[in-house]
Amino acid sequence: MKRILFYITCFAALLLQACNNEVDDLFDKSAQERMDEELRTCQELLVSAENGWILEYYPQSKQEYGGYCMTVKFDGLHVTAASEITGDPTYTVSSLYSLKSDVGPTLNFDSYNDILHYFADPDYSLGAGLGAGYEGDYEFTIMSHTDNEIVLQGKKTKNTMHMYKLEESSESYLSKVLAITNAMEPQIDKFESTINGQQVTVLPENRQITIQAGEESQTMAYMYTDQGLRLYETMDINGTEVTDIAWSADQHTFIYEDQPLTPVISPYYEPYVELGGDYIMRYTNNNNVVKEVPIKVSANNFRQRFYTVEGLPFTLPLYYNDANNCFEIIATDYGNYYVAIWEIINNGSLTWGNGIGLFGVTKVNEETQESYYSFEDNGVWGDHVGRAIILWSAGGEYTGFGGDTRYMYIEFHKP
Repeated sequence: MKRILFYITCFAALLLQACNNEVDDLFDKSAQERMDEELRTCQELLVSAENGWILEYYPQSKQEYGGYCMTVKFDGLHVTAASEITGDPTYTVSSLYSLKSDVGPTLNFDSYNDILHYFADPDYSLGAGLGAGYEGDYEFTIMSHTDNEIVLQGKKTKNTMHMYKLEESSESYLSKVLAITNAMEPQIDKFESTINGQQVTVLPENRQITIQAGEESQTMAYMYTDQGLRLYETMDINGTEVTDIAWSADQHTFIYEDQPLTPVISPYYEPYVELGGDYIMRYTNNNNVVKEVPIKVSANNFRQRFYTVEGLPFTLPLYYNDANNCFEIIATDYGNYYVAIWEIINNGSLTWGNGIGLFGVTKVNEETQESYYSFEDNGVWGDHVGRAIILWSAGGEYTGFGGDTRYMYIEFHKP
């Protein structure tokens, strides 16, 4: 028995030695040498682009916020970035980057950059809120590359992102992207047409696009390019593969299968605009004094249904509610302070929870027959009833604006 075990052990050792020799013979260089060579190749490729690269960036693992165009230009140590998100194609920010080895080669934006870290900064209260932000990446695995394209994967989101060599200046390319972005008039609800006997509807909204052809409908994240829209992944619509949808500046619409689509105006656009204008905001303040302040409500962001309010020392989060055709104040986290919804009576609870707010309900003064808007609970706060807004922070009432912190029983009156 001992002799049999001895032979088995010797055979296993010889087999392992043979296997090791085979593995060693497959490559002339060690794994570390091959990785170092690949990193040098990636470095040379990055700096080889005279105008830099287009980076098609998608934050968040499910691409809920859509995609955004950035440009990146590399030298030996620094990356210089620009993006449509700034609204200024001439604005650039430089910072450090590195190439490292992990499971494969990685591209990392190491030092803080206002552009490259915008979607990865957890201190932003937008997106998923303070502590998460837009949940984006600043470290990427390099999946593959050619002379003109680099395919990345976000280490956090696992999103696939592409870099393409710029054939023109960053400023020129981003100017074209912004021109198409701005050409998308917010009042357009959708685009539609009949193609090959099928009703086709294209609805781009908040960088998520829905394409419906006949009975089939699909939704996917998209980003703007210099030619129109590009989908995160190719979409198969009734046997037609769709990756890019061209924008015609001359016809001011999208082109689908070589045919222009007809823009359809949203039925909510006119009511949204009509609610804007000059008002007197009446409210009861900290000292239980009724005050009247002239304000101007500007309808300038229909896509988000948001209004800009001038005349107050803080930003009033005022929206248009489609379903009820009315103003709506929504509790908002601005980072260093909250516009919170306040119950006032009972236990005086307050909240800045999502969607909780006040509707601007139309009322009529029986004596004067004046029509005005009285802000009342929007029904989202469960058993609580919102009656006011209060400026709040971690330390209590927020006094950073130097004026009132309590705005109770709000009304909007036409002057």
